[in-house]
Amino acid sequence: MRIFIKACVAALLLGVTVTACDSYNDNETPGKFVEADKQLDGVWQLSTVKRNGVDITSTMDFSKFRLHLNADGSYKLENRLPLPVKYDGVWSVDDPTHPFVLSFTENNALGAVEVGIQYPIFDGQRRLSITHSPGCGTNSYEYNFVKVNR
Repeated sequence: MRIFIKACVAALLLGVTVTACDSYNDNETPGKFVEADKQLDGVWQLSTVKRNGVDITSTMDFSKFRLHLNADGSYKLENRLPLPVKYDGVWSVDDPTHPFVLSFTENNALGAVEVGIQYPIFDGQRRLSITHSPGCGTNSYEYNFVKVNR
């Protein structure tokens, strides 16, 4: 009788173990979920400026400069600084989901000016980092922006 009870308990434990290992199936297609596009539109204010890797933020008053990247694809420069473009125009990115290049096309310009960008999260806030060289290959600038809440 003891052997029969032990066999029943063993069979029950084996059955529970086998069915407990069933994989979860949520009936969703794996490719159905896509990453959202990055929202670069908004008003951006400079937080730090580096030239050739050296922080030069304290050498000028950068606080008044604003880069307006509008949702309609236009941009506006407020209190202009040495940026690769001088005039307002339209902007676009190479990939809305994973942007690495930001293109500026000034109004009435024939071609676009492209700058490298990064879009990290720092202290819980999205930042925009633009890297460019203003024509002189020995100088490189890195502008780090924070989004201005209106």
